[in-house]
Amino acid sequence: METPINYKYEKYSFKVVTPLMALISIAFLVNGVYIGGSTCFVVGVLMAFSYQGVIIDMAGQRYMKYDRFLSFKIGGWKALPTPSYVTIVRINLSSNRTGPTPIVVPQDKKGARAFKVNLVVEGKMRFISICRGSREKMTQEAISLGEHLQIRVLDYTTNEKKWVL
Repeated sequence: METPINYKYEKYSFKVVTPLMALISIAFLVNGVYIGGSTCFVVGVLMAFSYQGVIIDMAGQRYMKYDRFLSFKIGGWKALPTPSYVTIVRINLSSNRTGPTPIVVPQDKKGARAFKVNLVVEGKMRFISICRGSREKMTQEAISLGEHLQIRVLDYTTNEKKWVL
């Protein structure tokens, strides 16, 4: 059985703009501005069905990180440096300030962690962030990516760093 040329990961992405657009739409419609209200409603519906993802094309040596709204993808292809290995790392959500929205952190410190899969590459870029989520899902995704690219997978989530694949 041959492995497919493209690797694809996609995840639903909630946008804060969606409820905001609904409120603006209602305000426009109440005041009789039907064109503005319907435009805000359409934009809000598009934002409600948004996904973020990554596609890695090994045949073309390129990758694309994108945002998808219904069937429209926003993102461009970039050259893929030579991949070295895949790593799973632990991140603390309370110290992550790059998220688009404020994150509600649980009171217990164990619940305040998430895990991230990175594709470590050679060159200036050092790594490409693939996805993040729970440990079990990210371990499965990292192994899947490692098998697809035929490279090793490093579990960097505990004190005992170990090769999973």
